[in-house]
Amino acid sequence: MLMLWKSVGLTLAVVTSVLTGSAYAQGTDYPTQNVRIIVPFTPGGGTDLTARIVADALGKAWGQSVIVENRPGAASQIGIDYVAKAKPDGYTLLWSSADGISVLPAVKPKMPYKIPDSFEFVSTFSSFPLILGVYSKLPITNMKEFIDYAKANPGKMHYSSSGAGGGGHLQPAYMAKELGLDVKHVPYDSAAPATVAVAGGHAEFTDVAPSTVAPYIKDGTVRAIATSGRNRTILFPDVPTVSELGYPDLTEDFFYGMYAPAGTPADIVAKLRDGVQAVLKSPGMAERLRALGLEPLGLTGEEFKAFAVADLNRWTKIAKAIDFQLSGQ
Repeated sequence: MLMLWKSVGLTLAVVTSVLTGSAYAQGTDYPTQNVRIIVPFTPGGGTDLTARIVADALGKAWGQSVIVENRPGAASQIGIDYVAKAKPDGYTLLWSSADGISVLPAVKPKMPYKIPDSFEFVSTFSSFPLILGVYSKLPITNMKEFIDYAKANPGKMHYSSSGAGGGGHLQPAYMAKELGLDVKHVPYDSAAPATVAVAGGHAEFTDVAPSTVAPYIKDGTVRAIATSGRNRTILFPDVPTVSELGYPDLTEDFFYGMYAPAGTPADIVAKLRDGVQAVLKSPGMAERLRALGLEPLGLTGEEFKAFAVADLNRWTKIAKAIDFQLSGQ
C-alpha cells in the first residue's frame, strides 16, 4: 500500500500540471472555498481510495482544499442523502460506487432521494467486476465443479457479503437462482471480513472486488474461479468471465463516480467534469488503476446518467427475481 501511494503521488504531480493548463483554467472562478467530497462508506475501501486520488489532484490544481469526508451508514443511504439535500453550489459533492446509486434504490423502494432526479451526473472514474472466490480447501477449481459441489450439498454452502442489499449479496443470490443452487447468505459489515470468512473456511464462497480478494488468492486461502466483468481483469488474467463460461446474464461491472446535488450550475458541473476527466486521462493513471483491479471509465453527463439508470433497472429486475427488498426508511 505504501508503494501504491508513492506511485499515486507521482501521478498527482503530472495531473496537477495538466489541470492547471490554460484550457482548463478558463471559465468559472469556482472554487473560492474548500470543497467536500462525501464518501458514503468507511475509509480504506475502493470508493474511499479513488475519491482521495481525485480529491488530491483537484485540490492541488485549484489551490483549494478538496476534503474527503466519510459518512457511512444505512448501506450508504446516509451519506448519499446528505449530498442530495446539500446546497447545489458545488461545495458538497458525492463520490459513490454503484452500490449506493444503482443497487440500494433497487432493493429499498422508500428512499429519501431519487435516482437520477436528485443529482447531476458529473463523471465516472473507473469500473470493476466481482471475483467469485471459494475456500481453497474445497474440491472446487472451476465453475463446473462449483455447481456440482453446490448441488451435491444443498443448503450447506454459505456465501459471505459486505451486507444485505449490496452487490456482493445480490450478485451471488441471482447466480444461485439462475443455476438452481440452494445456498445461504451470511452478511458482514464490509467486504474485508466477508473475504476473511472465506479464507478461514467460515463461509464457502464470496463475490468481492479484485483488490479485496487479491491477498487471499496470493496466499492460497481463496481460489478465484470466475469474474463478473465483461472482460478478464489484469490482476487475474487466467480467471474466465461468466460470459465465457456460458452465463452472460450474470455479467456485471460496478463503477465509481462523482455526483453533485441537482440544480448545481452547469459551469460548475462542467469544471468538475473536466477535472475528473483530466485526472483519469493523466499519464500512468490507467496502469495504476488496473493494478488495483479497476478499469478506467470516463462517462459524463447524460451518458453517465443513462448508464446509471440502465444499471438501476437491471438491479431492480434482479431484486424482483430473487424476491428481495430492504424494509425501513
